[in-house]
Amino acid sequence: MQNTIKYRAFVLLTAVIAFSGCRKIFNLPTEKSYLSTQAAYTQSDYPVILGRTTVFNNVFNSDNSTFPINFTVTNPRFGDGRDASDMLQKHPTLVWTAEYTGLETSLAQINAKRKLENHAPLEIRGNGDIMWWNNVRSKVRGGTFDAATIDTLVYPQQRRYFDVKLTSSGGTRTIPNLTVTTSVDQPYWPTDDYNIYTGQPNTGTPNSHQIQHIYPSTYSGLVGEGTDQAMDDPKNASKGLIYVYIRKFSNDSTGHRLRFKFLDKDSVEINPARFGDTKWLQQVHGFKADGTPGPDITTTYAEYNVAYPIPLAKIPTKYTLGGVANLNGGDVAHVEFSYSRVAAGGIRKTAVIGQNFQIFEQGDWEIVFHFKTVNPKFEND
Repeated sequence: MQNTIKYRAFVLLTAVIAFSGCRKIFNLPTEKSYLSTQAAYTQSDYPVILGRTTVFNNVFNSDNSTFPINFTVTNPRFGDGRDASDMLQKHPTLVWTAEYTGLETSLAQINAKRKLENHAPLEIRGNGDIMWWNNVRSKVRGGTFDAATIDTLVYPQQRRYFDVKLTSSGGTRTIPNLTVTTSVDQPYWPTDDYNIYTGQPNTGTPNSHQIQHIYPSTYSGLVGEGTDQAMDDPKNASKGLIYVYIRKFSNDSTGHRLRFKFLDKDSVEINPARFGDTKWLQQVHGFKADGTPGPDITTTYAEYNVAYPIPLAKIPTKYTLGGVANLNGGDVAHVEFSYSRVAAGGIRKTAVIGQNFQIFEQGDWEIVFHFKTVNPKFEND
């Protein structure tokens, strides 16, 4: 049996050597990759919001072309022919080098999983996916990048055109006239109070001066002081308007703090300790000044040291909408602040106010809940 196996192996090896020799003797060409003339992108325009990383997956149809293929962006230009090579200039960009889990126990541990690399805003991955990095900002937001800022209509001359050159051992071809439509940065979400076309406060319509607002989620346990009405509709002035402000509280572009504040109808800070049932450790993946989990709480705000953006990655965690059970979630942060009181009849009720949000821009931010017309009732009946 062993002799038979050795014989078969010898025959196979001889055949391989003979075939290789024949290729050399007869000067047969080496095998080439196949690059289809029908390889193409399935969409031509790629809309992006400056300041956010966007990946367009599965947009390249190889038409059975063999990989590897080298993808090169060429001829970057505006629709009116102006040079648009700024989208190929490289900038320092934070990239993940290890998996983010949401279980990291310090800011240093999170930061150790990322490093700075130089990337152009527009890049193409080895599989043809188109990627726009978050490393440039529009002129409107203090950056140097042109974006469509006038209105909802994007004119052809404002679009950025580019071609993609495909190269492999099977040949070369170019896919022309793909476009990137860049919009002004939206540094946070929801953007109800933010004009996404101009970067200015949102007045609803061009001729209006009425500032629009973000409204939180509220539940029936929240009642008004002096009204005893359920504050379950934050847009209802008679029950009690509640506005949410998402804004920076310092000009430090390298800041890493996130504060939560509560204002009464006189714009006086409410002590966060009044929201005594809040699970502070489950609100934000952030840390105290001493590095331990949770916020530093003062009489006027609760403050976390955080890494941006928020959420850091599309990973379902206890800090995101729906929690770890929301397997398709992870891209929206969620906070809830609560307290309980004894209502009429000796019934204990829990008041809850919540907000879904995202923050994309580095800095020192605060999210403020303003009880604009009616204060919440904290005292027992």
